[in-house]
Amino acid sequence: MSLAPSEEINTVLMHATFLVSGQKKDDPTKTVFGTVFIMSIPRQDNPRIGAAVLVTARHVLDDIGTDEAVVLVRRRNADGTYQAYPHHIRIREDGKPIYVRHKTADVAVMYVELPTDVPITGVPTDFLVDDKHVEDIDLHPGDEAFCLGFPLAATGPGGFPILRSGHIASYPLTPMNKIGQIDFDLLLYGGNSGGPVYYYYTNRVFKGEMHLGRFQQGVLGLVTQESRSRLPEYSDKPLNFGVVVPASIIRDTISLLRAKP
Repeated sequence: MSLAPSEEINTVLMHATFLVSGQKKDDPTKTVFGTVFIMSIPRQDNPRIGAAVLVTARHVLDDIGTDEAVVLVRRRNADGTYQAYPHHIRIREDGKPIYVRHKTADVAVMYVELPTDVPITGVPTDFLVDDKHVEDIDLHPGDEAFCLGFPLAATGPGGFPILRSGHIASYPLTPMNKIGQIDFDLLLYGGNSGGPVYYYYTNRVFKGEMHLGRFQQGVLGLVTQESRSRLPEYSDKPLNFGVVVPASIIRDTISLLRAKP
């Protein structure tokens, strides 16, 4: 892999986010679509080198019925444009998942090998925010956050994800492992599941002070589903906002991976 052309979080995540697809488990005539993003954890043999870890919503991979999935990756052309092309990855061996699933949350992770011509900077796990960071910057309902994904399998030019924004819509936001989800005021579609939700703030006011010339950024979590009413009589009616699995749960799931040799 070659490096993404920028180190700021918007461009890093844009390059690290891909469309994944595969045959639907219960109906091979249909296709499952979702979003994955690539994080990086130090290799055991050389901590200076990162091993690529695919992160997505658990149900995206569970719903694919074959042992392989297709990731729509990208290469940069000589004229500066980008070209998307399919890259097959194994998600099962003999029908058994090779991805690691969180025991309760809708998160799955796995090591993945990507072609060398894919320009990407794996997102370091330091970008996954924790309770302390959320509290330190007074993150609160109404704050804007961004989401990358492929709604209804739509892509941008060159196969890049679509960036959309919404607002944090629930309270409290910590402790993340206890609350289990964050509501996100954004209309979601099939194909958004698994996409990263993140923020980037400049000159933010927190702790009663404006922090001029400083920025705060981080991955808040991943999209898991569109929210539905808990009342049986309204369970089929969309509420037009999404559910995000908090970053701390993603971190916990990554910790379940065996060390990369």
